[in-house]
Amino acid sequence: MAGKPVLVFDSAYVSDLQKLGTKVSFAQDRGAKVLAELSREFGDTNKGWVTKPKPVRFKELALVHSQDYLRSLFKPAAWAKIFGTKALEDNADNRKLLRRLYREYRLKTGGSLAAAQLALKNGLAANLGAGFHHAYADHGDGFCLLNDIAVTVRVLQSCGKVKQVLIIDTDFHQGNGTSKIFEGDDSVFTLDVHSKEGWPFHKEKSRLDLPVKKDITPQAYMEGLRQAIAKALSGFKPDLVIFVQGADAYEYGQLNPGEGFSLPLATMKERDETIIDTFVEREIPLVMLFAGGYGPRAWEAHHQAVRHLLYRAGAI
Repeated sequence: MAGKPVLVFDSAYVSDLQKLGTKVSFAQDRGAKVLAELSREFGDTNKGWVTKPKPVRFKELALVHSQDYLRSLFKPAAWAKIFGTKALEDNADNRKLLRRLYREYRLKTGGSLAAAQLALKNGLAANLGAGFHHAYADHGDGFCLLNDIAVTVRVLQSCGKVKQVLIIDTDFHQGNGTSKIFEGDDSVFTLDVHSKEGWPFHKEKSRLDLPVKKDITPQAYMEGLRQAIAKALSGFKPDLVIFVQGADAYEYGQLNPGEGFSLPLATMKERDETIIDTFVEREIPLVMLFAGGYGPRAWEAHHQAVRHLLYRAGAI
């Protein structure tokens, strides 16, 4: 697959969320850091691997999200609730800011759709961002404005490109929005591996939940993950796998260190390679999305996953 696009990214993924008043140390530069490290390792050859997305269209968002909710995102109150901040003053400058940030979220959502389409064509792809698994159909949650995962599934189903989709979410936090959206939908299997103790404190019901206790060992984590994947595949035949990676399970990529379990970089590598390899060997297309990751070292976990995906895609 040398020379074919495998990765989706745009420099506009680096949204200035601090202007909303949040103090959270989002790793907004992680996609750029991953690409910079790949350039250091392999030279400028990675330019052939990367393609830019287009913003998802509103009619595509409406396959998942309510019209009332989508309209509410042009006003400060909805953003304040999603980010846990005081609402910005509703003036011309702030409305302009929200329109720009809204477009950037639509761009990242479009990136997930574009990456999924690449995966269906070539077998593997990744969007170097997004994974907004906390967004519900009618409201946002946990810093997630739009559920790019659900939008991607519904767009691909609506045009007949896929029938059944397996979502494997290994972010530290349960993908509550995704699980709720697809609750009772036999065409989508949600496998969610998340902190038992951590937020969200009210968990939704996924098709298969694997709550991870704070004191788990890396060996037990991997054993549970392998068993969960085997169980998911025992009665479900996906046309596409969406791997919601999550660097916030990494000990140096967490939002609130000590809140729940954490994994060393070596176990993150084993986790991500196990998931990618499982579906390469089964010849089932897989798209990877970044999801959670915080602080200056979150990119390390993303980098090694992207590197392995490129290797299995035949790009390196």
